[in-house]
Order: sequence, then C-alpha cells, then structure tokens
Amino acid sequence: MKGKKSAAKKIIRLFTLTEMLAVTAIISSVPMGAYVLAKKKAVEIECLNNIRQAGMGITSYHLSNSQYPKAAFYPENPKTGEDSICVVLSEELKSEKIWLCPSMPDKLKEKGLTWVYNDAIAGKAAVQDPEKTWTLIEFTCVSKNAIAPHPGGFNIVHADGNVQASKTLPEDILKNQQAILEKFLKNSKFASAIFKNIENH
Repeated sequence: MKGKKSAAKKIIRLFTLTEMLAVTAIISSVPMGAYVLAKKKAVEIECLNNIRQAGMGITSYHLSNSQYPKAAFYPENPKTGEDSICVVLSEELKSEKIWLCPSMPDKLKEKGLTWVYNDAIAGKAAVQDPEKTWTLIEFTCVSKNAIAPHPGGFNIVHADGNVQASKTLPEDILKNQQAILEKFLKNSKFASAIFKNIENH
C-alpha cells in the first residue's frame, strides 16, 4: 500500500514537471518583441475604454446642459480646480481611474488627468463637424518630441462621441503645437518636469 502511494506521488510530481516544461517551451517560443507589442496593445485598449467613458460623460453633460463643459485645456489642479474637466464632470463620472491613460508616466498620473480637453469648444452649444472635432486627447499630443503613447497612435474622443486610435493628430494641434506647448510650459508650474519625463519615456 505504501509503495502504491509513493508511486502515485512520483507520477504527480513527474506530470507537474512535464507541464512546467511544456509551458516554458511555449513561452520561450514567443518572441520578446511580440510579447511587448501585445502588452502595449492591452494598455492601449484599457486607455481606449477609459477615454470612451470620459467621452460619454462629455456627451451626457452636453445633452443635459445644452453646452459643452467649460473646462481648461489642462488645469493646474486637475483633482480640485473648478476649471478641471474631471471636476466639471464629477457628477457624471465618479471613478478617478477613467481620467488616466496607463501608459503615461507616474508623475502625470498622480495629477489625476492624463488627457487635454479642447477648450475651443468650452461653453459652446454646438460645433461644426462634430465627427471631426476632438474633445479629449492624450497629454503627449502637444509635444512633437514625445512619441505616440500606443501602437495605434493617440486615443481621441470626438464631439459626436466617436472614439478612435489615430497616428495622425488633429489639424489644429499640428498647426499650433509649438505655440500650445510654449504657452502650457509658461503657465504651468509642473509642466517642464512632466514633459522632460514624457519625452524620455
């Protein structure tokens, strides 16, 4: 009886070891580049889900108030400032996680907001071509030295509620990128350190 128990234990041990070897072989056969790309894609999808919910919050606010939220391009205090899109939409969106892109540096995520808001539409009742007018886009869009945060480029919400990943930035950002960045750096105390971090990210 003792011998049978011992044999059963040996079989289980051998089977477990075989499984481990099989898993190791499978993992080893996946190229590191493919693994990294898959991980980045997963982060992109998580960000896309977050920004989609934020976009729904903007749409809900617009329908309830007959105007787009009055918020700053990027507020000095995203968590508490009255001009913060997070604060303006706090009734529509309760989760703080919604305002974060997981691929952004920790220092920026600590601020509680990793996107910029299109303040050109703030307070407006309607916009021309809502399907082409962006409302939210990732913070890195204002620096031409910063690489796109995802394999698909930038995650963008439009005024019609449509969300997409795009390797091409909206025209108004491309045209005014340097001016936006300079103004932003001038008016924001933390911006210089953040951009240095992002451009080396």
